[in-house]
Amino acid sequence: KVNCVQFNQEATVIVSGSIDSTVRCWDCRSRRPDPIQVLDEAKDGISSVKLSAHEILTGSVDGRVRRYDLRTGQLCSDYIGSPITSVCFSKDGQCVLAASLDSTLRLLDKDTGELLGEYTGHRSTTYRLDCVLNELDTHVGCASEDGHVYFWDLLEGSLALSLPVGQGVVQSLAFHPRLPCLLVATQGQVTLWREDTFQPE
Repeated sequence: KVNCVQFNQEATVIVSGSIDSTVRCWDCRSRRPDPIQVLDEAKDGISSVKLSAHEILTGSVDGRVRRYDLRTGQLCSDYIGSPITSVCFSKDGQCVLAASLDSTLRLLDKDTGELLGEYTGHRSTTYRLDCVLNELDTHVGCASEDGHVYFWDLLEGSLALSLPVGQGVVQSLAFHPRLPCLLVATQGQVTLWREDTFQPE
């Protein structure tokens, strides 16, 4: 079972994360049925995969965030403890955001693994929920099992907004890469919100 997929920036490689604890890289150009690389360091299922120009970032149910540097071949691993549900890079490439099943978001220094911030107030104990940073890296956000999307000030750690978007679990979030717009998926419905007013389009 595949949990997550991601294109690289050139759309020449697809990276997938699976319940069998592996991350697999697939060549889009040759369309070969076998992966060109398999990363099998995780001890449990892969819940989230993100890519930068030369890095693969993964979150696993084993409670670890792993970052593979494709230029140097190095693996960096940070232990969170609670199963990871979602990971993402900051826009400036300096930080990693990780969501886990202890209802906590953690901001880590990408290179050292130092804990830079923790964000709580949402509920995440059962489902695989997304976390995001806005397009300016000023706020972190997370889906929640209580029908809300929560945003915190990245530097201060204070709760900035609790956005009610539905009655059930909010599972998926995506910011527009350039514009202040947020896509939210909950209970079979996708809504587009304008960040300046947070009114649905």
